[in-house]
Amino acid sequence: MDERTPRARSRGRAGGLDACAGGLDACADGFEPCAERLDPRCRAAFAGELARTLAAHCPGSRAEPRGSLARGTADAYSDIDLTWTVPGDRFADCLADVRDVLGAVRPLDSLRTDPDTRRSGARRLFFAAFRGLPLFWRVDLEVVAAQGGAGGPAAPADDAWSWPASALANAVAATKAVLRGRPEDARGLLERGLDRVDAPEGPSGHWLADIRRLADTAAEREPELRPLADRVCDLAERHRARLIWWALPAAVRAEADELILAGRNIQAVHAMRDSGIAPRPGLHACIDVLEARHRALVGRDLDGRAPDGPRDAAPGAGA
Repeated sequence: MDERTPRARSRGRAGGLDACAGGLDACADGFEPCAERLDPRCRAAFAGELARTLAAHCPGSRAEPRGSLARGTADAYSDIDLTWTVPGDRFADCLADVRDVLGAVRPLDSLRTDPDTRRSGARRLFFAAFRGLPLFWRVDLEVVAAQGGAGGPAAPADDAWSWPASALANAVAATKAVLRGRPEDARGLLERGLDRVDAPEGPSGHWLADIRRLADTAAEREPELRPLADRVCDLAERHRARLIWWALPAAVRAEADELILAGRNIQAVHAMRDSGIAPRPGLHACIDVLEARHRALVGRDLDGRAPDGPRDAAPGAGA
């Protein structure tokens, strides 16, 4: 079993679209288990398949990565940013076909249109979530007319922007920010997300509780989002140890590390539990944090901070 951090695994593998030439079937244990481990090769294979499918759908078009994937600076949490440049006279037709083209690669869970571009005649930005892919790996697809356009259609009426769905995107982005060691970014994302669902209180700094509260409130505002909200809660739970760790005050984190290095594990657990954060971390949760920190400090898992790739921000997309 590969016990390196997502960042360490990413450093050893190409981040571009050619990183997994075997395509989606290249993983010996299947694509979904590979993706669940946040293996960058799986993301690259999927992004490459999307790009090839988009380009083949419209003669004269091209699809290529942008953002951190294009720069080669993506970490394991980075999403998939693609630009599909199409002939101007095919812009409207390609917009109409986006759902079917993407769905041919893998079933879609959701497809939303950025409200800032939904009436543009030359550019449209779509946010796509695919079944079986990690929530971190959302696809942000920018469709651009090569030489302007003939006036693309407005997004259909049933594609109205959903603020609760946007808030769930904020919850995922906040989780990503915490894992990257960027608490101020996470707080801002949670503040905006909670505001979008009219939550009565802002973020508390207890990341696990805040992310769950945002997800649950979004589902209350828009009940059909409950399956997605449950996935967000499951995501936060899977990363519970790191979310709790980054909720602790810096002084407590430093003290706990010193105690762990000295072999004083019981005292380290007491330091975490008595840190003053609310709700108070449970005993078993603190033991999980202790084990993660021990792996971090001996260099076998976490390396003391989260992966430090760039943020993948998109207009209106949980940013």
